[in-house]
Amino acid sequence: MNGFVAALGLSPEVWLFLSLLGCVTLFFKFSRFWSVRNLDLVLLFVLVPGMSVLVGNPGNHPWSAYIWLFLGSGLWLVRCVLDLGLTRRPVLEPNLNASGLLCLSVGLLGLLLAETVSLPVEDGAARNPAEPSGREDRPPMAPGPENPAVQKAVEQVLKIAPLPSSLKHELPQVIVQRVLAVLAHLALVLGLLAIGWRHFERPITGMAMAACYLLLPYTRMALVDSGQLIAAALIVGAVFWHGRPVLAGVLIGLAAGWIPACLGLIALWFGFYLGRGAVRFIVAAVAVAIGCALLGHGVPGLGEWARALGARSIAEVGLLPQFEPPSSGSFWISIDSSYRLPVLIAYVALVIVTMLWPAEKNLAELIALSGALLVASQFWYLDKGGALVMLYLPLAITMMFRPTLPLHRPLGSGLRRRAPSSSLYPAR
Repeated sequence: MNGFVAALGLSPEVWLFLSLLGCVTLFFKFSRFWSVRNLDLVLLFVLVPGMSVLVGNPGNHPWSAYIWLFLGSGLWLVRCVLDLGLTRRPVLEPNLNASGLLCLSVGLLGLLLAETVSLPVEDGAARNPAEPSGREDRPPMAPGPENPAVQKAVEQVLKIAPLPSSLKHELPQVIVQRVLAVLAHLALVLGLLAIGWRHFERPITGMAMAACYLLLPYTRMALVDSGQLIAAALIVGAVFWHGRPVLAGVLIGLAAGWIPACLGLIALWFGFYLGRGAVRFIVAAVAVAIGCALLGHGVPGLGEWARALGARSIAEVGLLPQFEPPSSGSFWISIDSSYRLPVLIAYVALVIVTMLWPAEKNLAELIALSGALLVASQFWYLDKGGALVMLYLPLAITMMFRPTLPLHRPLGSGLRRRAPSSSLYPAR
């Protein structure tokens, strides 16, 4: 964490305090001290100590850090499940008006994208607690038998490209990974804005969600982790287009094919569409997920390229029994796999329960249960389980800021039409 804001002379502890202070200043409801919003703000930072210990001990990850992460993840799992009972959500405005939130979000996004591009490769891996074990020490991927003319053309493009000096001499995979991370950050911010504007009918809520995402320390920790960021952006896109089963199926299938921790979402979303486009969704999602697996396994070099760009394989997450656990970076190191099997079975049971209950899910329940499954996947995830916070962070923020959403259920031809509002900021 020493490379976060070294140019400004701020220690990591001071930077984290400023991040907490910013979130409290913007979103804490001082007039309703015991509100759920204030509890959510505390929960957003409950994982920071465990993540900080992992970053501060890159070569030797203590069990205490993963136990802390598991406890924090357990709290978030309970919070997601309890959200199903919060049918009435009062409108809680942020402590800054829409213009101020927009200005703050644009400024933070500009700084975030600039650092995403300019951050040295070693610093990006060192600050990310969810970096797969061994990837930071893995030798560069050997170039394939490319045409010398093509290789020369690529070098010419990289030479004239407006890249920072820290990336000028890196492999093309590193540059593409940074481009994907930039696009994912943009997609996440725009997705949160769009969800607030269209589905919550409150543009200021979308701005508040985007500002919260940009302020939180996890965003800067996993700044260049395109594996988590791309999957999170795809899930947010599926939430925005939840009224289109085929498009949502493609997005969820891509997320599951990119990182296996999202596989449980396919069953959950199938239950969401049950009787209202479920067949179209499941065909699209399963076809895309299986297609990704077949391409990664059957096309020479494509799997290595995907892993270099941030994708995780089924073997890395521990879904293949013959795969040996990593030598570091996991709670399950030196623990017999038979102890991990009940956790995986409990997760499968949770997937089945959430698929069938509630029988008719609305958008609020879909968001909460999707977050619950992504949080629950941290307990059986073999490599860096508990540290993949960016997977469910956008959903947690959306759940935290959402208003009452009783009518958002999928229909065969799209979303249920609602009466037009006379204001951009309707009262609820």
